[in-house]
Amino acid sequence: MVDFLFAHANLPFSLALSFVLLLGLFEALSLILGYSLVGAMDNWSPIDVDIDTDGSASGFTGVSGWLCLNRLPLLIWFVLVLVSFAIAGYSSNFVSLLLIEAPLPQLFSLPIALLFTAFSCRYTGAGVARILPKNESTAVSIDSLSGSVGTVTLGCAIQGKPSEALVRDQHQQKHYVLVEPDTSDAEFPSGTQVVLLARVGRVWSAAKLEK
Repeated sequence: MVDFLFAHANLPFSLALSFVLLLGLFEALSLILGYSLVGAMDNWSPIDVDIDTDGSASGFTGVSGWLCLNRLPLLIWFVLVLVSFAIAGYSSNFVSLLLIEAPLPQLFSLPIALLFTAFSCRYTGAGVARILPKNESTAVSIDSLSGSVGTVTLGCAIQGKPSEALVRDQHQQKHYVLVEPDTSDAEFPSGTQVVLLARVGRVWSAAKLEK
């Protein structure tokens, strides 16, 4: 069994499982020090999913929503990915050994494992999310961000050419939104703090925060 777990064909899956064990060790140590790795990863993460009031999402937002990335703490989601990947890889190679007495080439085992992982995130992740009501209770409507203060993170926003801004809601969750000045003579370079005023489609009109 040990030879099977650490066989060359299973190397990616062994690495994934080893990383899960390391994350568990770090989480245990962080809890001893009074600092949760689960919360820390959520605070550091640049990922947040904003769903419009009609429930629509596009691009990365739609994919991450389908994978339940917006419904689970990042560390738990990451562990789910690694465990699902390892289980799928080991299982496919074990079945291959039973049938043809040889493990699958990684050219086949890796895509199988990735496909299984995607569906595991979708369905197992949804099941796990249902028993984590705290994560769901902090969800907010995108329109509730009106009046919030954000910081322009990319480029220079001018009217008609919005740029990305980072905003935190009342739960201190991160949201990345598109902003543009509410007047044609204003511009918001990177680092400018702005106040969200009104949303039209995916773009917020904003005013520069006066200090």
